[in-house]
Amino acid sequence: MALVKREIRPTAELTPFRTWGPMSLFDEFNRLFEETLGDLGRVTAPSTYVAPVDLYETDEALVLEMAVPGLSPEEIDISLEGNKLTVRGEHKPVEDQGVRRYYLQEIPHGTFVRSFTLPVEISSDEVKAEFRNGMLKLTMPKVETARAKRIPISVAE
Repeated sequence: MALVKREIRPTAELTPFRTWGPMSLFDEFNRLFEETLGDLGRVTAPSTYVAPVDLYETDEALVLEMAVPGLSPEEIDISLEGNKLTVRGEHKPVEDQGVRRYYLQEIPHGTFVRSFTLPVEISSDEVKAEFRNGMLKLTMPKVETARAKRIPISVAE
């Protein structure tokens, strides 16, 4: 999460309309609304969670690392069909007996699905999945024909 410093303009700078035009009227209304109410006036709907992923290749395997904070291994489903890898999960909302009045709600809830077409053929019987500190790591060994081979160079005299 990145913190963004927001410049707060003095209230004396409030001017009703800086520019004129059919679409600029909406922009000016939004600007005035934000300057007047600040962050409290900003309405944000909870978004669908998209788990961030790194997919990289080593000489022996493809490796996928996915950030899934707040989930347990039992809440994640991994499937491999041919060269298509699919990871599913669900962020369940907190079950609370009391009423909550949110001032800000950014933690996403609901199901997510990420699918990847793998760029090389892998040995599906040897795929390993590890889970540690909210990070899912899949190590997918390549088949022998897809592995990089080192070719020695001989020196001609």
